[in-house]
Amino acid sequence: MTALEKYIRLEAVGQWRENPDQSPREVIVSFGNQTLVLSNFKENPLSHWALAATRRVSLDGSKALYSPDTEGFETLEIDDADMVEAIAQVSRLTVAPVVRKRKLPAFLVFLAVVAAAIYFVPTLMRDQAIRMTEQDSARYLGLEMLAGTALEQCSEPSANSAEVILMSRLFVGNLYRLIVVKSGPEGVVFPGGLLVVGGDVLQGVSSADEFGNWLIELTKTDQKPLVDVFKSSSLKSVFQYISSGTIPQEDLNVAAQDLLENASFPLSAVAGAQIAKPILRDQEWVALQGICLE
Repeated sequence: MTALEKYIRLEAVGQWRENPDQSPREVIVSFGNQTLVLSNFKENPLSHWALAATRRVSLDGSKALYSPDTEGFETLEIDDADMVEAIAQVSRLTVAPVVRKRKLPAFLVFLAVVAAAIYFVPTLMRDQAIRMTEQDSARYLGLEMLAGTALEQCSEPSANSAEVILMSRLFVGNLYRLIVVKSGPEGVVFPGGLLVVGGDVLQGVSSADEFGNWLIELTKTDQKPLVDVFKSSSLKSVFQYISSGTIPQEDLNVAAQDLLENASFPLSAVAGAQIAKPILRDQEWVALQGICLE
């Protein structure tokens, strides 16, 4: 005898709700040919549910709730232990699975934490290093970077005075400082607003106005070299800087070399003077032009 033949005469009363908006209706539930037959008390069939598609939504003691669709739109409640057991055996039903959050194994959680640390901590530390570096500190780093290069700075008293006058008339405050070197790139912005300019540039312009206009354009190429300093430094070096305010000279040397190789601003990038009034007297300009001449 099959399970279906065993329960073919089994009947029970159920509460049938054809849709959620209707009140439950009392029906007779019995087995058909691979179906559950829902009838009224006059034995008129009202609905047939395929046993293969019928799922038990919940079970509370002898009371079970069933639905023939995944949305649970139509439902049938049966409070009869024998019928509930019979439906389970015939259709091999199980309680609809409850979605539970699966907990990750501890080692996976550990790996996730390590991966997040590897990805986020360096960025956070470098951002902190940048935030804590004020203008004076940035300029100090820029001077240290410059000192680690082979560039030779030019200096002459009257030229130095002309340089101070020029920068005060071009820029407000102490945002930028001009440093002329004997040989090297035409123009590079080092951290702290250091405008590093090759001596040949001074010989290649016809006036202080033209040179001043070129310096203004040079500052527009400032791509925050301080960011590159910390990006090219090791995490250990960045931590050292955050904790002590110092960074290994070798890291500064690497950053300076990268800057010199990739950020030169040519004199040809700007043509003609656009400054409204003279910014240096003739003798001051001549002195500045000769700053690298021996």
